[in-house]
Formats: sequence, C-alpha cells, structure tokens
Amino acid sequence: MLLSQSRRVLVNPAKQERRSWDRLPVQVGVFCQNAQGQDELWWSARVMDISRGGMKLFSLHQFEPPTVIRISEADEAEELAAFMEALVVRTQLSPGAKWTLGCALTKELSQEELLTWFGTLGWL
Repeated sequence: MLLSQSRRVLVNPAKQERRSWDRLPVQVGVFCQNAQGQDELWWSARVMDISRGGMKLFSLHQFEPPTVIRISEADEAEELAAFMEALVVRTQLSPGAKWTLGCALTKELSQEELLTWFGTLGWL
C-alpha cells in the first residue's frame, strides 16, 4: 500500500511593514561622512524618504553596514551645526551605479524634532 504524501500549498504572505514610523517622501541633497574619521571626505547623497527612526539615501559612494555616518544639509557640511547620525543597515546597488542605503538613525527623532530639523533646512 502506497501512502500518498499530502501536498502543502505555500502561500507567500504579504510582506509585513516592520517600520515603527511612516516614511515621508523627500528629495533632499545632503552630504554624508563616515562618523569615525575626522579627515574623511564628505560624499554627496540624496535623502529619498525619512521617518523618525530612519531614512533611505541614494549615493555614489557605498557605505558598508554597520558604518555610522553623519548626514548634513548639502550647504552646511563644513559648519556641522546641524547633522544627524545614522547606522547603515543595508546597501543595494541601484541603476546608474548609485547605492541605495537603508539607514537607522542613532537617535530617534520626536515628531517635533523631525519637523524642526527639516523645517529649519527648508526640506518639508
């Protein structure tokens, strides 16, 4: 007697959103620098979206996870009056030889801090 193996249908569940905060779509030029080097170059990048806890950047320069980077407004990199630090958690090569960087902010922003930071810089 042959026992038939039961077939199991594997269903791909919808990808669950794991982010704690909604992302705000933006298109902002910034400079990024490895936070561990004092003589490190600043690299231009573009913030594509941001939340209170993270952001997505497009950059010509690849920062490998788990690099901590400083992010400053494109016009203010020298001054460093206002910058954020973020941990690069994911990198992916994108079309046009650009890197998509998934970053987690090292300090979660309050809603007020997010609006103040971006409002001050004219980003929102």
